[in-house]
Amino acid sequence: MPAAARPILFAVFAATGFSALTLQVVWQRVLSLHAGIDLIAATTVVTAFLAGLGLGSLAGGTLADRLGPRRALLAFALGNAGVGAFAWSSLWLFYDVYRRHAAALDSAAAMFAFHFLLLAVPTILMGLSLPLLARGVVASSREIAPLVGRLYAVNTLGAAAGAAVAGWFLLGTFGFAASVRIAAALNLTAAAAALLLWRGAAAGEPLGAAAVPPAEPAPPAPSGGERAWPWFLLYGLTGAVAIGLEVVYFRVVDAVLRNNSYTFATVLALYLLLFGLGATLGARRAGRTARPDRWFLGLQLAVGTSALFGMLVLLHPPDAFGVAPFVERYFRSGGFMAGSYAVRSAEDAARLLYAHVVAPLLVMGAPVLLMGASFPFVQALVARRLDSLGRRTGTLLCANICGNVAGGAVTGFVLLDRLGTAGTLQLLAGLLLLPGLAAAARLPSAPLRAAGALGATGLMAVGLAAFPANERFWAFFHGVPAERFALAEDRACATGLVDEREETFLYINGSWQNGHPYDAFHILIGLLPALMHPRPERGLAVGLGIGSTAYSMAQDPRLMQVDCVEICGGEKRLIAVLAGRGSRASRRLLGDPRIRLIDGDGRRWLLARPEPYDVIVVDAVRPTTAYAGNLYSVEFYELVASRLAPDGLFVQWIPSDRSLNGVRRVFRYVAVGRVPEYFASSFLVAGHRPLPLHPPTLRERLAAVDLEASFDQKQARRVAEFFAGAPLRRLWERRKVLALPDERFNHDLHPRDEYFLNNGW
Repeated sequence: MPAAARPILFAVFAATGFSALTLQVVWQRVLSLHAGIDLIAATTVVTAFLAGLGLGSLAGGTLADRLGPRRALLAFALGNAGVGAFAWSSLWLFYDVYRRHAAALDSAAAMFAFHFLLLAVPTILMGLSLPLLARGVVASSREIAPLVGRLYAVNTLGAAAGAAVAGWFLLGTFGFAASVRIAAALNLTAAAAALLLWRGAAAGEPLGAAAVPPAEPAPPAPSGGERAWPWFLLYGLTGAVAIGLEVVYFRVVDAVLRNNSYTFATVLALYLLLFGLGATLGARRAGRTARPDRWFLGLQLAVGTSALFGMLVLLHPPDAFGVAPFVERYFRSGGFMAGSYAVRSAEDAARLLYAHVVAPLLVMGAPVLLMGASFPFVQALVARRLDSLGRRTGTLLCANICGNVAGGAVTGFVLLDRLGTAGTLQLLAGLLLLPGLAAAARLPSAPLRAAGALGATGLMAVGLAAFPANERFWAFFHGVPAERFALAEDRACATGLVDEREETFLYINGSWQNGHPYDAFHILIGLLPALMHPRPERGLAVGLGIGSTAYSMAQDPRLMQVDCVEICGGEKRLIAVLAGRGSRASRRLLGDPRIRLIDGDGRRWLLARPEPYDVIVVDAVRPTTAYAGNLYSVEFYELVASRLAPDGLFVQWIPSDRSLNGVRRVFRYVAVGRVPEYFASSFLVAGHRPLPLHPPTLRERLAAVDLEASFDQKQARRVAEFFAGAPLRRLWERRKVLALPDERFNHDLHPRDEYFLNNGW
């Protein structure tokens, strides 16, 4: 490869990074439609994706060394052509084929196997890329560490751009199918460009030339790099810590941003940008140092200490210039959870800057930059010869990916449950003291070694000792003192109760949900459809929250079973806290044998169980929340309709015209009610048959419910007032809805309300 052609190939590799992240974001989102969004489902998707990348890295390393530089470049081009061709029609496989088999995938092992089967071809081809390209570009052993480091950096920076552009523009503007094809076209273009470069590099040299060049003398080994396998192992272990920290960062920044669909793009793009910049800086130094072992080990210590101290700075904003009061006001507000991106004042601009730049940089800026910087140094330790460059690079990447898988699983399934976010961060950061001590042990004299070990230990001890307990940690993100806050964190969510003067409010990952005593709106969407139904026996509530909807539905004594499916298992523990404080409704909810509280994803629950329900109530999240489109699409309403008994009733909040249009497109009979006290919120009732809206009958059935015993006195009065009138109005004309243009609906593959900035929220 002529040196003049390298910048073009670097640009090509950046473009493949852009495409890869676009595809990963879309594919993971589409798979969630049938796999669910709970931690088990998400982990099987990510693990399957990483498993393919790991196998591809191993295979690519072996292949690269056998093919030699010219043919490795050809294989790189063909691999990208394969990714592009697969991606072009991938949504048929990930959406249509998956839907036919989803109900049979009833275990984590079965889900992983199926996800791996779906993702194996494209992810293995993606994993081939860096070993093949490194073999095709590097011309001498002296270039290995800096050049492979720069390749890794440009690919990561391209991925950062892909995460940002896809998350903030492509997915919301064009939908998932078009975004995938844009990414596929980019892969095909990159393949064509690489083929042109391959032809230029191959000019004058027969294709049958020896694949493996004559063995060159190895350069002097850097000190500490005599054996490669300990560095492979160590890079796998640090990869486990790195992905564990990434899980923590996503949870914390999600709480800062209050969880909307742009949060994921913001965090991922910033993470990859920092990582890529770090790899760029590390590559500049790695080729000029004789001791990459000290650099690599010392950088791991710096990752751990900066992870602690960066978070401490976030948790203790200075009083100067009004920073601390501003931060407190921000966390007492709703953040950006309801699409509040309008900038009308300097305070609004400051909120936008703080939430999307300042706070994420404090949390993960330095540690992620240092993670990226460490790669070129470990590359210098394991790869020093051209004839083994592919294998060493592929094995190094595979070791790191295996560590990622293990670290993500242990953090998600064990550490967050046992230690919470604060304890998990402390443990992960504390583990990185070990490579710091190893770096100190490699210093040239005994006094330096002792001073280095003492300094590393003291710095880490200060950070660990200053860190708050988990409940106080999360109280900060809710803008209240720990004395007014109760926490129930698990692998899925950080769920909290905030005590105000007369009410207690539920928060999930920092986002306000609803309160106790129950409000009239949530009581009515549970109680009304049960009373409307002539003979209700089985009910389903998708979403538990503070318990109001499922509890209210169960107040109709005719219901024999009420299933309540909720992703955030900690909500049950907080309802028990309320029961312990004397809440009669919470105590009765937990003690009612008819109510089954089920941990899981509500859409997947419906998909996997064909038994019909008489009443289905979706107490859904805000439509601007990440993954909310799974519960507001036309296709979801079709799934609900298929799980309703012939005279069954479906109830949901109406957050937008698109959600109402979707229900009216699927159901022939729809009626709407409004509850003035709850932000003048409206809800709908839908069914296959004419709706039983006879007010005297409803009031007669309501008389069988002891409102005063079941609810707070004020809310019991408001419920009675609601039923005293004609509570619903009919919307039965489907022809007008069916004639609406497609942009007036939400779809599984284009959830417009969720991407509100692109679709006129």
